[in-house]
Amino acid sequence: MATAPTGSKAIREAIERYQPLLSLHGNVHESRGVTRIGNTICINAGTDYDQGMLRGALIDISSDGALSYTLTAG
Repeated sequence: MATAPTGSKAIREAIERYQPLLSLHGNVHESRGVTRIGNTICINAGTDYDQGMLRGALIDISSDGALSYTLTAG
């Protein structure tokens, strides 16, 4: 089965244009995932409402601007 992003085209265009460090998303139509658009790290923590699962992401941005993340579930 092929998958493709289903999010807002306007949001994607804004990310492509302004290149923020990080973009956080909660689109319930797409699965959990991390991708890059140019220099921007885009994180969708995903959803499992029907299974009672809370998903999230821990983000760490160092003083020099380096970014790291950990996806969480519980």
